[in-house]
Amino acid sequence: MRKVIIIGECTLDLLFPGDRATDSVQVTAKPDGRMLNSAAMLGKCGYDVTYVSECASDPTGDMLVAYLERHGVNTKSIDRYSDGITPLNLRFAPEDELVCSRSYPKEKFDFVWPRIDSDDIVVFGAYFSLIERVRTHIVELLNHAKERKAIIVYVPGLTPAPKSGITKMMPDILENLEMADVVITRSSDLRTIFNETDSAKCYERHIKFYSDNYIHIDSEASSVKLHHRDVLSSASTKELKEDLSTNAGAIAGVVAALINKDIILENLPSLGSEEMQYIVDTIADCAYNKLDKGFKR
Repeated sequence: MRKVIIIGECTLDLLFPGDRATDSVQVTAKPDGRMLNSAAMLGKCGYDVTYVSECASDPTGDMLVAYLERHGVNTKSIDRYSDGITPLNLRFAPEDELVCSRSYPKEKFDFVWPRIDSDDIVVFGAYFSLIERVRTHIVELLNHAKERKAIIVYVPGLTPAPKSGITKMMPDILENLEMADVVITRSSDLRTIFNETDSAKCYERHIKFYSDNYIHIDSEASSVKLHHRDVLSSASTKELKEDLSTNAGAIAGVVAALINKDIILENLPSLGSEEMQYIVDTIADCAYNKLDKGFKR
């Protein structure tokens, strides 16, 4: 069975209600991050998934590791550090104001490397791929994956948008693009990272030089678009929200389509129309339905 290795952050979301004029607040906690949740979706559906990450040896970290393991995800490559706390995101309704709480150890990211073989799928991206203290080891793992002829999927999305601008991050983002065989974006990524509003222009101006395969989840048009060289395939879906479930489902859908359709690194450059349409249809189903029968094994 082809393996899936997903690299991302372990984060807990704390959702606060809109009514702040009260002495008692009902807070909802749930695992956060599209990388983490896409790993859980794929693991629950029977795919061989390993999650590469880090979290503290605290109760929050225990909760997140247990969540992944309950969904069939291998957690041996999660570094459990003792100096620091597991990342928390505090979200406040109704404006969805976000406060990020982070406290990391002084030592660098140190994890057990997962086994990577030919045509396995490695997914990485977001802020976790840009953090200085973890980036060196992630890049080493990705270079190893390239040598092993795995398929590299890059998801560059940044949430929240960087307050200091994107300029300082662009060299690392471009390096990430150089390693990618498939790139996945969503509507807000075009504006935040590439200063574009149209996926076709984004592909021609920013992606095509690095990767032939570009998938855009267009929440504003409720559609999925796959740009492959000069060919475009698309699928419409029900009204999409640009939220965690949609984003995690889309990533899971890409991975599932590549495995289910037996698309390997060798034939990725020559995708046919039938394969392309299968990919976008599977993504559209998964982005909306999360665990739709379209990608259960």
